[in-house]
Amino acid sequence: MTIKKFSLWEAVSIIIISLLCLVMLYPFWQTVVASFMTEAEYLSSPLKLYVAEPTFAAYKAIFNNGELFIHLRVTVLITIVGTFASLFFTGYSAYGLSKSFRGSSVVMFFIIMTMFLHPGLIPEYLNYKSLGLINNFAVYILPFLINTFYLIIMRTSFLEFPKELEEAAKIDGCNHFRIFFTIVLPLSKPLFASIGLFLAVSFWNTYMQSVFFITENDLKSVQEYLQRLVTDSSDIEGIISADTGELAYNVNTLRLANIVLVLLPIVTVYPFLQKYFVQGLMIGSVKG
Repeated sequence: MTIKKFSLWEAVSIIIISLLCLVMLYPFWQTVVASFMTEAEYLSSPLKLYVAEPTFAAYKAIFNNGELFIHLRVTVLITIVGTFASLFFTGYSAYGLSKSFRGSSVVMFFIIMTMFLHPGLIPEYLNYKSLGLINNFAVYILPFLINTFYLIIMRTSFLEFPKELEEAAKIDGCNHFRIFFTIVLPLSKPLFASIGLFLAVSFWNTYMQSVFFITENDLKSVQEYLQRLVTDSSDIEGIISADTGELAYNVNTLRLANIVLVLLPIVTVYPFLQKYFVQGLMIGSVKG
């Protein structure tokens, strides 16, 4: 058995990367640990790396209250619907713009300009109001059906797509819509998978739309709910008032338990889909 020898630079790089990993993982680990602490243990030493007497009191209080899961359900729906809708419209638009037609460069110019010019919050609000999107679930989805950044990446990728395949499909009587779904899409699965994951994370973190354009509590995203838990004591008091058990938790541990439950879906899925995130970074660096 041969033992691989590391150079000095490789050893230093491994040490630095390991330290950076520990620095990034510590806040998450400490959040999880603190969420299981009793009130006395948290008040005595909130930054411990382990729990002497773990308790599920904070999690029981959250389940008894149930409001977190109302907002969590909204965010899950936003993520699923928004990701697939944005993938379709962004991908199909990129495919169309990858074709040569009169004025294509002008169209791309105006599309790219949308990345640098924003109408402002007040005009945006008035526009959404005239379209009936205020307090409407669609306000989470419709404004983001086409993502300009990913459209540019997809278009660049489609420009390198073999023309022979499309020409053969046209001879067989396929239109552009069918070519996109039967040929382009299956051969571009890594591209769509990686961009879809980035879109899913973006939709999962939806916050601003909920703050400015939604006033009905049942339509609020889970990210805004977490922000209210951290800054507003009334939401915490609502959870505590619904808890009929012994208050063996601290207000801060209750907040941390909510954060852990919101992070859990992404943290659970990410390790299985990490390769697509890496592919997405490679696509962005090579194609961009």
